[in-house]
Amino acid sequence: MALALAPMASATEPARNPAPNQEQIDRAVALATCKADRAAFRTLAHELRDVASSREPSAGWQPVAREAGEYGMALGNIAGVLAEMQLTEPVLIFGHPTRRLILSRSSVVATFDDPAIGAGLAKSMGIEPEMRQGGPAGMRIVESTPEAEGDGIEVKALITSRIDADHGPSAVAGCLYYTQ
Repeated sequence: MALALAPMASATEPARNPAPNQEQIDRAVALATCKADRAAFRTLAHELRDVASSREPSAGWQPVAREAGEYGMALGNIAGVLAEMQLTEPVLIFGHPTRRLILSRSSVVATFDDPAIGAGLAKSMGIEPEMRQGGPAGMRIVESTPEAEGDGIEVKALITSRIDADHGPSAVAGCLYYTQ
């Protein structure tokens, strides 16, 4: 299945791709590199909960669509992709430049056009790589704490994965936020 990863707009629709500001970029990078807490991730996810359905950008993030125009798609191993942040200048994530961050229902990851970057990142981050399409992402838990309210455990984990997109294979690496 080919994925169209750029936001889709009709010919009559004006372009709505405002560049994210530095504060939005810094916030996204902190989330992607596990330097933010789960509360910060939940706040961003809550703020962007309607981006996919409204198809309107918010806080520097753009909605993501499949070729058929459906939102909330899966991207490789990342289910429920909600939005992407396209940067005019690359930022360094885990020591590698990227111009694209992806927000899903449970993670913020950077995408890298060179799929070989993923294996190198997995090794440098101490993650046992599972770098094949359809397999689970490589993961290393960096923090787990009891929920403030409830009986679950809040987890932050570094992840890496190889994905196949319409333009060819690439790698993603970032942070997964979930409750177990």
